[in-house]
Amino acid sequence: MATTEKRRRHHSPPASTSTSTSTSTAGTPASSSPTQTSPADSSSSSPSLDLIPDIARRLTSLEDFFALRATCRAYRALLPPALRPLLASQSPLLLVALYPSFAEALFHPRLRRLHRFRLPWGHHLPPSRHTLFYARGYLVTATTAANNYPPRLLLLHLFTGEQLRLPKVPARFSRVILTADLLVVIFLPGRATVQHCRQGDLLWRVGTAHAPHVFDDLIFVGGTLYALVGLRLAVVDLSEGSLELSFLGGEVDEANRPTGDRFMLGECGGEVLLISVEREDGVVERVVYRVFRWASEERKWEMITNLGGRSLFLDLDGFAACVDQDYPGVRGDCVYAAGLRLGEWHEYSLVDGTCDVCYADYRGAPPLNNDSLIRPSVWIFPSMC
Repeated sequence: MATTEKRRRHHSPPASTSTSTSTSTAGTPASSSPTQTSPADSSSSSPSLDLIPDIARRLTSLEDFFALRATCRAYRALLPPALRPLLASQSPLLLVALYPSFAEALFHPRLRRLHRFRLPWGHHLPPSRHTLFYARGYLVTATTAANNYPPRLLLLHLFTGEQLRLPKVPARFSRVILTADLLVVIFLPGRATVQHCRQGDLLWRVGTAHAPHVFDDLIFVGGTLYALVGLRLAVVDLSEGSLELSFLGGEVDEANRPTGDRFMLGECGGEVLLISVEREDGVVERVVYRVFRWASEERKWEMITNLGGRSLFLDLDGFAACVDQDYPGVRGDCVYAAGLRLGEWHEYSLVDGTCDVCYADYRGAPPLNNDSLIRPSVWIFPSMC
C-alpha cells in the first residue's frame, strides 16, 4: 500500500509594497526626501485581503486551503464563499489521529494522503477529549473534566473556524445528531432519555419516553425526528417533558423481522432506512451489511440492494451520511463503514455482497489495536457544510 507523501509548504508571492511621500513637520512635502516603506510592508509576504477570494477560487486541493487559511486569521471569513466550488467536488475523508502526538488530520482514502490542520482545543489530549461526529461542516468534540464527567460539547466548523460551546451535559450519551438550524440532540441507545440544546441555551432540555419504550436510534429526515424502538419506527415529538411517540407500524414478528445483529437508522434521498450489521463466523470473519426501506403501505421494513447509485457512510456509532456517486473512488450502491480498529473501514457492495477491508496507511498511523485511547476514525464530508 502506498505511503503518504510529505506535505509541501506553499508560499504565496510577496505582496507589492506601497510607497509614501515623506512630509515635514509643517505638513509640506520634503523636496529631496527618498521614497520610504514601512517595516511592516517590506517584511510582509501575505497577499492582501482583496486578493484572497480570487486566490481561493483557484485552489484545487484542501491541502492548499488549509495552508492558506493558516497564514492569517483575517482570511478565514473571506474563504468559505469562494471555496464552495472546491468543497463541492471533494470526496469524503477520514478524520484520523497521528501517533504519538494525538493530533488529528484528514486522510484521503483514494489518494492515500493527509491534509493537516490545527484544532483550537488540540491541547486537550485523549481521553479528556474525543471527536465524536461530523455534520453540516461542524466537528462535534466532547471534552471532560479531571473526573471524566460531566462532558462539554464543542462544535468547530472545519472550514470557517466558527466555534460553538454548549453547556455541560447532565446525563450520559454516546450518539449526537445535528440539524440544519444547529439543534444538537444527544442520547444513549437503550435508554428512554433524549437531551437537546441550541447555541445560547444555558441548560440542556431533557425529555423522557413513557415506559417501557427505549430508543435504539434516532435520526432527523426532512425535519422530522424518527426513532427506532425495538425495530419499530416511530415519529418523535420533541418537547421538554415526556416525549410523545407515534408508531408507524405494529410489533415486528419473526416472519418479517429484518436480519442482523445490530441496527441503526439512516436516510437516502429523503427516505428513512434501517441498516443492519451482522458478523458471520468462519475461517475469516465476514461482516454483512443490509439495508431496508420503510414501506409505508405495508407498514414494514423491506430489504433493498439499490440506492439509485448513492452510497451510505457509517461511523462506528451510527449513520454518518448518504452521498451521490459524483466523487472519484466512491462506488454506487455501496456501504462505507468505519471499522472497530483504528484507521479501518469496510467497503461493502449491496449489489454482489462483497466486502473489502481497507486501512488508512500513513506516516504517524497508530498501532492497529482496540485498546488505544484514540477513537476510531470519523467520516468527514467537505461537500456537506
